[in-house]
Amino acid sequence: MREEKNFNSKLVEIKAWMSASNMHSPLFSDKASCPEDEEKELNVDSIDNKVAFGMVFLNGDMSKSVHGVPLQLEYVRVSLDGAIKEDALVLVPILGEIETVRQVVGSLLAWPEDMVILTSGVEKKKKVPKTNVSTNQYHQVHLSMNSMKPSRNMFLHFMLFYKHAATILKETGDSIQIPCDAEVFGNEKTIFLLHENVMALLEFGMVGQAVISAYMAVLHVGILKANKMDLYVSIDPGATYKLNDDFEAYIVTRLKEGPSRLFFMPHNENYHWILIIIWESEIFILNPLSHPRSFPELEDALIRAVRLYNAQTGRVCKNGKVKKLVGSPKQPGGHECGYIVMRYMKYIFQDKDMKLITRWATKNRKTYTAEELDEDRFEILQHVQEFV
Repeated sequence: MREEKNFNSKLVEIKAWMSASNMHSPLFSDKASCPEDEEKELNVDSIDNKVAFGMVFLNGDMSKSVHGVPLQLEYVRVSLDGAIKEDALVLVPILGEIETVRQVVGSLLAWPEDMVILTSGVEKKKKVPKTNVSTNQYHQVHLSMNSMKPSRNMFLHFMLFYKHAATILKETGDSIQIPCDAEVFGNEKTIFLLHENVMALLEFGMVGQAVISAYMAVLHVGILKANKMDLYVSIDPGATYKLNDDFEAYIVTRLKEGPSRLFFMPHNENYHWILIIIWESEIFILNPLSHPRSFPELEDALIRAVRLYNAQTGRVCKNGKVKKLVGSPKQPGGHECGYIVMRYMKYIFQDKDMKLITRWATKNRKTYTAEELDEDRFEILQHVQEFV
């Protein structure tokens, strides 16, 4: 993720830890709560009690809101990249939808400014007294849209979408919401694409969990149309970023979809995306880096999950085996790993002979080109644009 230190700019993104206290959580939504949901409590009482990590966005002239709701004083917009305490209650919930840290990973929400710990070594922006500003915000947006100068990596086909993301999404703090039914990841889920997610995709920047999840939703549509639901299963990257008991339980639940099916599991390890394939109790690792390394904690967690699944289902093979497909194509630069992982999944889905193991078993120098990656980028942008 980028880290800007110029507080005069309209948007400053700073890596941060999110903490919580036992203060009462203000409710900014009047949406009805789901009767099946059970309210959970977590005793946390100081800023040192970290519950999540992500990015904090310090805004200048932008109208401050989160998902269309005005941001209250003393609150900042944050994007959560991961959870430390998944069951901790968020301080600004949407009842029945977003109540715990686990539910908001990959999304945008409001957080008390005094409960944000900046990790970038910069000081927080000094508060400026509010003044009455009579500037026509719609006029400002109109001027901004007309002055847009897109990146050279931007498709002209999506110029209007680009202007919308660079102005409306940015100014309002809204997100593009993509609903997924339970067939995609095993549970119903809504993917929240924020301004920064959409701009990264449009400008061929680094993509994260939300974009890759959206691509898996696109791939699911293709699997349905090809009548191949009995062959492939998607594992939610938002549910597997933390290696704990929940991780293993979720993997076991997904494996029960069918022992002979091939399971896609994108995984982010220290800001680098890899693809895990689980197939017939074997675990294959596809790494876009030219000099791939081992992931001992991840590998052990996957082996335990496969072993538990085999024990619960009475399968003969009790232990999963990890194999690295060193011949999988590599990324051409330093930021394309997310696009490569999406390309891996598409290639495997389109491989009628299912011979990825033999084709990618031997190390080679094959690299995906920017043009090949653009094919997948164009496809997902078309899908996302439908939800604007």
